[in-house]
This record gives sequence, structure tokens and C-alpha cells, in this order.
Amino acid sequence: MNAIIKKRSLGQFFTKNDFWLKDHILEFIKSTNTRIAFDPFAGGGDLLNVAQKIGFKKIKGLDIDKNLNWEQNDSLLSIPKIKNSITITNPPYLTNYSAKRKGIYKNVKQYFDVCSYDDIYQLAIEKCLKNDFGIMIIPETFINSRFPKNRLVSITIIEDQLFNDTENPVCVICFDNKNKTYDQIDVYKNDEQIGKLEYFEKMRRTPHKNIYIKFNAQKGQIALRAVDTTNPQKPISFMKPKEIDYDLADIKHSSRLITVIEVKADDQAIDKIIKYSNQMLFDFRKKTYDVLLSPFKGNKKNGERRRRLDYMTARAFLEDAYELAYPGSRLKLF
Repeated sequence: MNAIIKKRSLGQFFTKNDFWLKDHILEFIKSTNTRIAFDPFAGGGDLLNVAQKIGFKKIKGLDIDKNLNWEQNDSLLSIPKIKNSITITNPPYLTNYSAKRKGIYKNVKQYFDVCSYDDIYQLAIEKCLKNDFGIMIIPETFINSRFPKNRLVSITIIEDQLFNDTENPVCVICFDNKNKTYDQIDVYKNDEQIGKLEYFEKMRRTPHKNIYIKFNAQKGQIALRAVDTTNPQKPISFMKPKEIDYDLADIKHSSRLITVIEVKADDQAIDKIIKYSNQMLFDFRKKTYDVLLSPFKGNKKNGERRRRLDYMTARAFLEDAYELAYPGSRLKLF
């Protein structure tokens, strides 16, 4: 297996930077009073090197790749329970869809066969939770996943780029051996504590689907740039189709970053719907510190994470804006 194929098949991204070790994460490590730093996906050993720098005298690493000089083990299938240890790891990331698109699904099929997850990093979390304490660097999309989070102590969104070979947006989760409710789990963005997980769960927007709204309709009246550009002055926003810098003829059924939306409304109401939708979007982003919008690869020029607005959340904004433009419209079914 050549290096590129092996890297893709194993989902390997080596953590060369230690921006993830925020003060509150270091405090969590100290609070566990563990003596062994354990990485079941040890890779290049970067995380275990950091563990030694912060005082761990004993480390243990495992890896599936026999060329990396660790004890060989397929930790996506089984992880040993190590007493008096804390897991510090960056597990492999690979979605079912990506594996098929890259033509490597046959190399990883065994992992998707033993779980219902669509990304193998979630299988890695499941295995790592067999130990009492842990820190895992995983895709930031985790915060929006349905994976049970009751063992978590905190989730930390990291905007700095941790990897030299990918721009994958990441977060750091800390877990212990106690079950918790979501009002006990802290959410951080970089160094700042921004609330409890329960707050963010309550802030999620879901549509009622009681109004006719069609996405990817080339002749629609509302355009949506659903992803931040690298220019902070060109964020996600609703607008008139003529205002968007894009050839609308390229809009397809599968388009997810730029779309045109059809709504049954007159021109005056369309102006109001665009205005109210943008106001709601701006307010939502501010109140949620942007962490509920899907992360998009790369940062803006000001260092902030680029985000993408999914169409379900966009629909919720449009529905509420429609009702402001047409008071009492919830009584109307289109």
C-alpha cells in the first residue's frame, strides 16, 4: 500500500501543533490524577510527546501501522483498558461517503460493518470511552452529531489549524467516568467558555415545513450564499438573485453552497423576507457564537472559522421571516 493510499485508508492526520492544549484542558488533565498517558492511535507520537512535556513519566502508544514503531493494534476494533491512564488521542477521521468517493471503501468496510456511525472517528470515541478519562481531537462536526455526549466534561472548538496536511476543522472533547446531563457540560471556543451544552441544544432551529419553499430553483426570488467566503465582508447571507456573484445556470439539485430559493410571495414581501432572514441569521450566529453552523474548511482572513448554513436551518429562518412579512401565515398551508 503506497503512502497516500495508506494515509487515506487509515484516516491519518498527524497533530504537529499543540494549540489544542488550552488552560482548561490542562487543568482537566491534572484533575484526573492519572500517571499514564495512553494513545491508542499514536501515529507520529506528537500527542504523547506533549504528554511528556507536561509531566507524564509513563506513556503507552498503539497503532495499526506497523511502520510507526508502536505496539501494533487495530484500536477501531478493540482498545485495552489501561488502569490509572488518561487517553490523549487524535483518532482517524473518514466518512462512509468519502471512503466510497475515494475508491477505498473496501479497505475500511469492516469498521462500518460493526457500527451505525457514518464516520469512523465516532467508532473510535465509542472504543475510547471504555477507559475512565480521555481527551480526543476530533472533527468539529461532532457538536452537531447525535453521538451521546453524557460522558463529556467539555467540548472546545479550536479555530487554529492543528494539522500541517489538512484544514479539517476540529474540536477537543474531554471525558471522565461519570454520566452527566447537558447542563453540566461546558462548551468553549478557543480559550473562552461560552456556555453549557444544554443552551446550544435549545438554540437549534428546526422548520415547521408549513410554507412552500423550494431550494435549488433557478428561477426563485431569493438567493442564498450558504457558506462564508474568506472575506469577512462576504458572509453567509440571503439576497436578491441579481446580487449574488455566481452564474445561476450552474445551480443543480445537489447544490449546497449557493442556491436560489422559490417562495410563494409578492415582490414587496420578498424584500421583507430577505431582510428578516438576514436579521435572524445574524442574531443566531451571535447568540450561538457561531458553533451551531457547520464548520467549513479553512478560516476567514481574520482567523475566524468559515461556516456553512444547512438548508434545514435556512428554511426555519425563511419560515419565520415569511410569517413576519405575512402576519398570521401559519394558518395558511401552501
